[in-house]
Formats: sequence, structure tokens, C-alpha cells
Amino acid sequence: MKSFRIPVFCVVGVLFLLLSEIPAADGQLRWPRPRKQEIEVRLIALAVEYPRSSFFANDEVFVARQELSKGESRFIKLVYDFLPYQSPLSDSGLNYSLVHKFNAVRETACDENLWEMRSLMQQRQPAKQPNSHWKYAAESPIADLDRRQARLRCYRTTSDDYERAEHLPTNELAD
Repeated sequence: MKSFRIPVFCVVGVLFLLLSEIPAADGQLRWPRPRKQEIEVRLIALAVEYPRSSFFANDEVFVARQELSKGESRFIKLVYDFLPYQSPLSDSGLNYSLVHKFNAVRETACDENLWEMRSLMQQRQPAKQPNSHWKYAAESPIADLDRRQARLRCYRTTSDDYERAEHLPTNELAD
């Protein structure tokens, strides 16, 4: 008698679920995707160039000047992700007169100030080069990043986003 009750309760439970019209889960857990935003930047300096891997994704870290509006800009930290078969952004040369317009994701977790970036770079350099400096872009009017202490907003972009973007040369140099 007891063994008969369990299957009956199971059948009643299944019928209740089917007939009660409770919507079933669609089976896909959707995490919110990071929102990409279009930004315009001028590259000022290559801050960190990690050793390249032939198996995993690679990163380069730049200090850039984000163009907010005419006459208004701010320094940002730009992390450029690329795969082993893609070329790094530094291979195209650092040119301040070139305005890069592409999609990037704002990442608050990697915000830091210039002093923190500088000390990290010096820790990773070999002992032979204790006075290593930023690799500045050609024609960059900003050559004193070591003296600035601003907290930089961090943005991350990929090689794919960069390749789809516009790169406009300009004759005007922002102050």
C-alpha cells in the first residue's frame, strides 16, 4: 500500500504542474553583458607591454586622452586585448595626431592613478633598466605623466572592436 502512494503523488504532482500553467524556465541564464560605448582617444604613451603569448590572449596598456567634447578631455587607461594572430596596437605606431574612435567597455575594477601604473611598470622591469620611461607617442604635447597624479578611468577594447572602428588623422593638436 505504501509503495503505491509514491507513484500516485508523483503523477498528481506532474499533472498539477502541467495543468497549472506555470511558465517553465527557458533554460538560459542570461548575464548582463558589459555595455560598450563609443569613445574617441588620442594615444599618449604605452604604459605596459606584457610579453606576448602564442597561446593565450595578450594585453597592452596605454595612457590616452579621451576627447569628451570640443576643448574638453581627460586622461584614461586603455587596455587593448588581442589574440596571438592579431597585431598589437603598438605595432601601428604611437601617433598623437591620430584620433582613434572605437567601442570600449568601462571597467571600474582596473581604475588606477598614474603613480600606481608607474610603480608597477618599474617592478616588472629587469634590474638593468631601473630608470625606464613611458614610450610616448610622436608629437605628444604631454611629456610629464610622471608628475601627474590623476586617477584614470579604465576602458577595455579588443582588436576586433578596434579594427571595425574609425581612425581619423587630424592636423589640430589638442592641448
